[in-house]
Amino acid sequence: MVVVYLILGVSYESAIHSLTINSTLPSAGVGALLALMICAQNLSIMGMIGIILLIGVVKKNAIMMIDFALVLEREHGMSSYDAIRQACILRFRPIMMTTLAALFGTLPLALGHGSGAELQVPLGIAIVGG
Repeated sequence: MVVVYLILGVSYESAIHSLTINSTLPSAGVGALLALMICAQNLSIMGMIGIILLIGVVKKNAIMMIDFALVLEREHGMSSYDAIRQACILRFRPIMMTTLAALFGTLPLALGHGSGAELQVPLGIAIVGG
């Protein structure tokens, strides 16, 4: 997390933007852990891998939003509030499409039964729950 924060800080040349991007991660992690607890699954290695995959999806969505807002702010002279609001409006559909693709792609893992399901179920639950 610290390395990712530093890399984002260097690429955005701002500590606040990397902090904003990283602020989206705790809610996703808590959601994944709650989903594992509700489904009576232990936090296994596969569950941890699911949380890491979830962190990647959530971070990508936040980066898309911040990048778009920075472009609006710099090139169009918008205020920070107006830029992030416009970014939310314009990037909502692509973000929802990638999030739903990840959700529906891992849903069979979360609902899986049969041979090998004990490894796949925590992975799917962590991603779907987050």
